[in-house]
Amino acid sequence: MSDGPVLLAALAPARGGKAKPAAAPVPEPVAAPPPYGQEQAAADIELVLTGRGKDYLQARARLEQHPAVAAPLVTARMAATPAPTTAEQRRLLALLGGIARPEDIPLFADAMRRDVAAAVKQSQEQGIELPAAEPWREVLRAQGPAAAPALTGLIAEKSFTEELRGLLIADLVAVTPADKLPELIALVGLGAPTLRAALRQAIARRAHSSASERAQLIKVVDAALDAREPARLPGLVLLRAALGDTSDAAFTSRAAALAEDAASEFAARVAAIRVLVARRSDPAAQDVLARLVEQHLPADKRVALRSEILGSLALAGVDATRAAALVERLQLIGADAPRVATAAFAVAALPDSGAWLDSSQRHAWPEVRAAALARVDGPCSTPILRRLRDGTATSGDTFEADPTVAREVLAALGRCGGPDAFAALQAVVVDVAQNVDRRAEAARQLVDRHGPGGADVVAAVLRSTDDLAVALRLVRALQRLEGPGTDDVRQALCAAGKRQELAQSAQRALRGLFPDLDEPCAGNGR
Repeated sequence: MSDGPVLLAALAPARGGKAKPAAAPVPEPVAAPPPYGQEQAAADIELVLTGRGKDYLQARARLEQHPAVAAPLVTARMAATPAPTTAEQRRLLALLGGIARPEDIPLFADAMRRDVAAAVKQSQEQGIELPAAEPWREVLRAQGPAAAPALTGLIAEKSFTEELRGLLIADLVAVTPADKLPELIALVGLGAPTLRAALRQAIARRAHSSASERAQLIKVVDAALDAREPARLPGLVLLRAALGDTSDAAFTSRAAALAEDAASEFAARVAAIRVLVARRSDPAAQDVLARLVEQHLPADKRVALRSEILGSLALAGVDATRAAALVERLQLIGADAPRVATAAFAVAALPDSGAWLDSSQRHAWPEVRAAALARVDGPCSTPILRRLRDGTATSGDTFEADPTVAREVLAALGRCGGPDAFAALQAVVVDVAQNVDRRAEAARQLVDRHGPGGADVVAAVLRSTDDLAVALRLVRALQRLEGPGTDDVRQALCAAGKRQELAQSAQRALRGLFPDLDEPCAGNGR
């Protein structure tokens, strides 16, 4: 007999066994929430305008999840009477930014124009328009490629500063699709210099974030370079350099050839030399730069302005040993041309005797005098210290009329260090006949270079002066002190803080110099 029926009988439930459990009740169907309609959207818009915290965030989230219902109501609310307040309008525009309808993008651009104009009208402070524009820049960037036309229109706004327009150029480059980037290359080399630079920097920044885009742009720029359009060539050279790096030997060779090509446009040669200077570590670049100096800076050649410019730019990139030899052989620190002499002082090998400093301070051009002073470094010889002290005079043959050069004299004294330089700086800061800018620079050098000892001198002058302009500059100089302040500094700042015009600056300095004192101006200093 087969075992099949036995197995089936064993697996079958026994008759009369435990009752089968009753089936679980079927839950009642939950009614679906009503569709999100205009009534709910209108209520959420009011919450966005008036709500805070969780209510505001939830209402905004619902609106952004239902753009087809919400967006027309938001735009209608913006056009309603009475008109929304400025704060309400900002919230509505931010909401539209989250909804991200292309047709609303012009509203964001117009809002930026209004906010920038209002900020400029309210204050003439430099840079005031940048924070006013930033929220709308952020909203526009969030729209991606659809924002490109609006950004292009904003870049063309003549009422905007070039600084803001440069930032908008960066935004435009950031939102441009990869396949449209070559179209931006067609704009390189056009427009105002600061905007040209902003475009180059933005394209290079974008390219270095993507290897494929960088390779694509290098091909496009190389093709544009081959066309050799005179107006665009300098900008294209600089952009091509920014897209590559110092290991890009092929482009270094191309720049070298352009730099030495007398038939090329002057501006393009200048750009090529700048590329070689940036790549000065390449021996091939060094050879070309040295040849350009020898070609353009002999006495009979540097009288021509173009030769003066080309040779001076090249000299800045020549390595120290070779540059010093060229300066000596061509007698460049004695050149009448200010650009040549300035470049020469930056790289020349200068003896300790100080005779070079004395002769340099008789040069007619202040930039040459300043470049020579920038080479002073401590410890300083007696002749150099004597010449610097003479340069701090308030009148006579050694009086320095140019304020920039006068500051360089004091900065050089600061770098000299030592007691003689300290005494010379102290003499300037205590001298009421000195110009306020020179006294302020002397104070900065005393604090920066001589620490607490110099700060105590500045503090003493601060306590004795009645001149508000001088006092304010001295307080700012004391703020530069590194490490804890001395008791003399504390007392001087506390005294200054009693003058209404100085109170804010003095309190800021006290907080920075005495962070461990809850009440630095209390009777016991604690």
